[in-house]
Formats: sequence, C-alpha cells, structure tokens
Amino acid sequence: MTSPRGIDLSFTPVSLMPRTDVSKHGLVFPGYKAGRLGSVLIVFCLLPGPSVPAAVPTDNQAEARRLFEEAQAAKTRGDLQLAEQKYLEVIRLAPDLPNAYHNLGITYFSERKYGDAVGVLEKTVKLSPHLAPAYFMLGLSYYELYESQKAIESFRTAIRLSSSDTNALFYLGKSQIQAHDYVGAAETLEKLAKLKPDDPDVLYNLSMAHLKLMLGDVSRLSRAAPDSYQLWLLLAQEAEARGDNQSAIRDYQHALRLNPNGVGMHYALGSALTKEGKFAEAAQEFKGELDISPNDALALWKLGEIALRTDPRKAAEYLERSVTLRPDLPQASLAYGRALARLGESEEAVEQFRRVVKLAPEEDSVHYHLSRAYRLLGRNDGAKLEMAKFEELAKKKSERTYEKARRLIELTGEEQKTAESPEPGFDPSRDPTHH
Repeated sequence: MTSPRGIDLSFTPVSLMPRTDVSKHGLVFPGYKAGRLGSVLIVFCLLPGPSVPAAVPTDNQAEARRLFEEAQAAKTRGDLQLAEQKYLEVIRLAPDLPNAYHNLGITYFSERKYGDAVGVLEKTVKLSPHLAPAYFMLGLSYYELYESQKAIESFRTAIRLSSSDTNALFYLGKSQIQAHDYVGAAETLEKLAKLKPDDPDVLYNLSMAHLKLMLGDVSRLSRAAPDSYQLWLLLAQEAEARGDNQSAIRDYQHALRLNPNGVGMHYALGSALTKEGKFAEAAQEFKGELDISPNDALALWKLGEIALRTDPRKAAEYLERSVTLRPDLPQASLAYGRALARLGESEEAVEQFRRVVKLAPEEDSVHYHLSRAYRLLGRNDGAKLEMAKFEELAKKKSERTYEKARRLIELTGEEQKTAESPEPGFDPSRDPTHH
C-alpha cells in the first residue's frame, strides 16, 4: 500500500530481515557464517561427555565413548561431515543418548541442514525434556525454517527451564517479529533491553518491532482517511526524521491547507524551514503559531533564536517570555543568556547560563558562554574553570566537537569576541515536543 506521497507503507518482507546472528550471543558454530561478521571464531554449545546407558553392552559403551570423542574432535577442527558421521555411529550404538542427538543437531544446524536438525533435536527433548539448550537449538532451527510459531514455543520452553537465558529471550523476540506479533515482540525485547540496555542488536530489533507497529497504524490511517491532515502530518514528520526537509515542508504545507488552524502545525513547518536556512519564512510560521496560541513558549523560543542572528534586543523580548512560560526549557534559557550577553547584561546572562547547567548538565557550549561572561565580569578564576569544563564535556561528545572546542580555546580573549560561538548540542532526548 502507498501513501499520498507515494511512500510504500507495506511491511518489510521477513526475508529481508537479518537472519540468526548467533555469534553476537556466544553461539557460533563451525561452518556457519553469522550475519555481518562473516567467518567467526568457533564457539561450541556442547554438553559434557556422554554417559552411556547401562543397558548398552559393555563393548558398545566403550566404542560409543570413543566415537563421541572423535566426533567432538572433528567438530572442533571444523570437519562437520566427519562429525556428523561419528555422531550417527554413536546413536546406532546408543540410541537413547541425548547428548549425541543434541550435538548432532548442532552439527546439522552448522551445516544449514535445518530440517535434519529439527528431527534430531525433537528426539533430544523427548529423551531429556528438561534440557534447556536443546530447546534453544530447536527454536533456532525452526526460526531458520520460518516456522515461527514452533520457534516461539521452543524458546518459551527454554526460558521456562532457564529463566536467565537472555539468548532465548532475544530469539523469542526475533521469532515474534517473524510471526508479525509486533506487540509481543516489543514486550519481550523491552524486558531484554532492561537487562542489556546498550546491546545494539537488542535495540535494533526492539526498534524494528515498534517501527512495524507504527507502520501498521499509518496504514490504517491511510485507509481510513487517505487525505486527512493527520496523515500528511505523519508523512511530514517521517520525512523530517529522514533529513528530507524539502519533502517535510511540502507535506506540512499540505496539512496546513487542510487544517489552517491546527495547533503546532505552523511551529512544525517553521522548524523544517529553519533547518533549510529559510529564516524569514520560518519566522512567519512561528508568528502564525502565536496567532493561534499567543503563549506558545516553543514558538517564542524559535522566534528568539532567529532574531538573535540580527537583533539581540528583539530576541531578548521573545526569549524572556519563553523562559517565563517554560523555565524548564534549557534551549530557551541558553538563547536568552546569549541575547543578554550581547546586550552587555552579563550578570543576568550568567543567571540564565547557570540555569542551563542545572537543567542540562551534559551540554558543553553553555560553559563557553559562562566563561566569557565571567571574564567580562572580572571573575578570571571562574572563567578558567568554565573553559576547562567546556573542553572536558566537548571531548566526551565527539572528536569533531572537541577539535572545534580546542580551536576556540586557543583564541585570545579579543579573538573570542568576534569568533563564532559554539553551536548548542543538546542531547536529542531533550528535544521539546509540541503539543
């Protein structure tokens, strides 16, 4: 299904989604190239050596143990065909040995013989119904065969038997995505994200689940109201998130034609125009927002930012109103402090900059402005401390930010007066949302 702008709103085919990347979770098998990592180290999911049932004749017991050791050695050196042959011989001599079936299943999986792996792993769990790793391998095999419901059942059993198995939880989430159960996947992966908050694979798949839910909602909206202003707003926001500001501007304009008095819509269009450097047009949109909502703190902030380029006095008027309405908005306080500093009101500027430090302690640029204000006030020790903090925080952000900071720091006091100020770099989580 396509949107009015021609964007494909259909779901991404499951075949295009990343396959099992077992290497990321300590489960790499010989001969199995795991996703983007290509050939990887051989790490085995092995059980201890076999305990051959007493019912097996003594000679067969010794032979089964020897063959099992040979199979393990063959798998260790990557000779999967020989390992497969040896495990089959072990099973012929000791047909009720779960370790042999389990390791044969791992070997089949490594050879991408997923159907064969399922057969022997089903036998494994019948012989040893409490063997969690076998259920995990069974789930992986079903996942590769696109039998997602059976994979989900297997992973859930693995988790029930071993509640701390984060690998099983991860692939349960992936299987739920494969089954188009995006609500379930999101719930599963949210749990895992709490345990592994910085794992990129977890975060990617969690994002994928939420993206699929969002696309489903957009598709429903497109069917229910194909030319509604709400749909055009969503399309504009999607384009803006991709950095396609030109498309975003066109879609915001179309939404405004459908609903000229929609709250927040002029603000959104103005923000997109600002990103394209169209400041005069953006200012008109922010003023349009104020016509609808005279006490819109965000529109006042944006107008202040634009006015600060040419008229610090006018900027201060807008920004004073903004920070009065939203004293918790560090972006507005920083801009107001800069406007006051340009007007020579250093003490008042320091007050705003100190507020920013409390609201957004990770923001580096405010310490540069504080340093300059302190220097103008003759507080040289404070100025040095703030410049050092500016350098410290800039270094934590990125090499590029650090290099820009160093160039500013190396300027003399007179040179800094005419130098371009560092761009604010607030954490994206602090981006204000217009209601």
